[in-house]
Amino acid sequence: MQFVSIKTPLNVNVNIPHAGIGWRILAFLLDLFFIYVYIIAMTYFFVNILGMTSSILHTDDQTRYDINVFIEFLYIILLFPALFYSLWTEMLFRGQTFGKMICRIRVVKLDGYKAGFPEYFTRWIFRFIDFWTGSFLILFLIPIFGQEIGAGISAMFLTVSGIVAVFFISKTKNSQRLGDIVAGTTVLKLKEKHSINITILEDLKEDYVPTYPQVIRLSDNDARIIKDTFVAATKRKDFVTVKKLRRKLEEVMEIESNLSDYEFINIVMKDFNYYTQNQ
Repeated sequence: MQFVSIKTPLNVNVNIPHAGIGWRILAFLLDLFFIYVYIIAMTYFFVNILGMTSSILHTDDQTRYDINVFIEFLYIILLFPALFYSLWTEMLFRGQTFGKMICRIRVVKLDGYKAGFPEYFTRWIFRFIDFWTGSFLILFLIPIFGQEIGAGISAMFLTVSGIVAVFFISKTKNSQRLGDIVAGTTVLKLKEKHSINITILEDLKEDYVPTYPQVIRLSDNDARIIKDTFVAATKRKDFVTVKKLRRKLEEVMEIESNLSDYEFINIVMKDFNYYTQNQ
């Protein structure tokens, strides 16, 4: 299994399984299917239910013409969700489209933080290069070679659309397509439920006494990343990562402890929960 190396804000490298080309292609095809179904459903509704016809047809019925223009305009507006599909779904579902949900993969930033609108928008813009390079040739080849020859040449290039994304994913260290490289993101495989979003909250005894008040220097996201890293490293028995995590915590909190790595990190997490729950 291949892993992506994510450097957390605490400068600890965490190795997490990446999605792989196969899962990403499957998610992409599933998303295309959902977009196709949406467009077909909208077209059927507007043409067969609302009776939309081409507004450029000559007609003496001005009222019918105006109604048809309005219906066409509404139809175009309602196609926008298909155009911006990956952008709004990744924003709404925190790095997942419907296809990614089914394949259990998710977009994340390489620094351990959750991706936001700038990253999702960058990835969406670069889809036109990563996935649709061949399709743009239709706009240029048809006027040059005529409809039949130009469409034929374009169709050949259309079959290789996506080759840019496949090339970059297979050749880059962290399995990034071009849009990921620019946005600083990658796509991870979610092996376990909540594997990326393990809760940082734990039940504490009522008489619990915190040991390290310096833990308040950590943010909520820092604590989440610490626990994610700690849990993943413990399962893999990655003692090197645990030790790096412990040293970085001591550096950030400006303390030294004689406890073992595991005891120290466990106490830090409990202390963070204590101060969070008692604010």
